[in-house]
Amino acid sequence: MGSPSREPASDKQECRVMVRLQMRLARKRYLKSKRVYEYERISLHVPKEFHEAVKPYLEKDLNLKITTENDSLTIVLTPAKTLRHAANDPTKTQQKGSGQA
Repeated sequence: MGSPSREPASDKQECRVMVRLQMRLARKRYLKSKRVYEYERISLHVPKEFHEAVKPYLEKDLNLKITTENDSLTIVLTPAKTLRHAANDPTKTQQKGSGQA
């Protein structure tokens, strides 16, 4: 098995690396472990050189868009707009004791 193919790209954070989609069979037990529910899980491992670019999106809701054209697969992840964003906005919260009487 050779090293991943890397091509120079125009953007500093963009680098072409060969990856593979991984598929595994997940099993969940139910009815006090008498029965097993099985389903397929597909994942894509992110190479280490992209970890810093991906870290800001960890534990956040993302919208997924997948398109296929000719012989290519394009996966686009964008941050989801949720009500949670407005609830956590620090500019909309007032500090205790700062209200005028």
